[in-house]
Amino acid sequence: MQSDSHKATQFLSYSIKILILAIVLFFVWKRISKDTSTIRENFKINISSLMTYSNIAILLLLATLNWLFEILKWKSLAGHYHPITTKESLQQVLKAHIVSLITPAKIGEYGAKALFFPAQLRKKILFLNILGNGYQMLATTIFGSIGIGICSYFLFPTYLPYYLITIVISLLFVYSIPKLLDRIRWSIKGYSWQRIRDFMKTVALHTKQRAWIFSFVRYLLFAHQFYFLLFLFQVDVSYPLAMGLITTMYLISSIIPMLQLFDVVLKTGVAVAIFTWVGAAEITIVCITFLMWFFNVVLPIIPGSYFMITDTSLTSKKSMSI
Repeated sequence: MQSDSHKATQFLSYSIKILILAIVLFFVWKRISKDTSTIRENFKINISSLMTYSNIAILLLLATLNWLFEILKWKSLAGHYHPITTKESLQQVLKAHIVSLITPAKIGEYGAKALFFPAQLRKKILFLNILGNGYQMLATTIFGSIGIGICSYFLFPTYLPYYLITIVISLLFVYSIPKLLDRIRWSIKGYSWQRIRDFMKTVALHTKQRAWIFSFVRYLLFAHQFYFLLFLFQVDVSYPLAMGLITTMYLISSIIPMLQLFDVVLKTGVAVAIFTWVGAAEITIVCITFLMWFFNVVLPIIPGSYFMITDTSLTSKKSMSI
């Protein structure tokens, strides 16, 4: 009976995700097909100015720095239980990246990274990975919340009071969450809030500080990579408003769990919808989101695949002690 219920839940989950993808694809297609002649002419002019060695080098540099800080973050977190080298962190992060491509909300990444360590450490490594991704989501939430405020100020000033009220209520709710969880004894599959809180206390303060600093730096890097592409494609928008739109887009798209392989579709749909607020050409935004996906998601597959082929074992053979 439980097996049938689990299968039904999985079927419903996948059906919802497929429906979301279909809606997003239809929306993007409708927007692009509005005025194809003007859009294509504008696109050709912009793409010719983009395809220069210097611009591609800047995009590659920003993507490399993005992954470098992710590698340093994982090295710092994993080092809480056992020191690993930058090279080991590089291999683990890129291998886990490949696994995460075929799982929703990067779930496969958690299991893949845990497999690099002995069985007795895997639950703790899993928690460390949750902590690292939690800080990344915190950066997305903070910058995205600020971005919504910037968009409200520049584009929808009548909604600004409602935004401020929502922020105050949200802050009060976030402040009260730990106390509520303590009272209701919340848990998922045996992992209670108290257990997670106690685990957080065991992680050294400097480790947590480095993790959230690296997460925030990573966010600023790929947000400015997106802005650099807006600049190259001559999207007429000021820097503050552009950053508000970008951070709002990332916040909205991060709320919906999706296979990372199709994440580009979701981000494209959200980006096209948001940047129509400033009159940006749909094909331009589609191209920008594709380039972001290509540089930050697709290119890392190449070295990750090499590490997969040359070292098929995901489990570390080194002896580690708790």
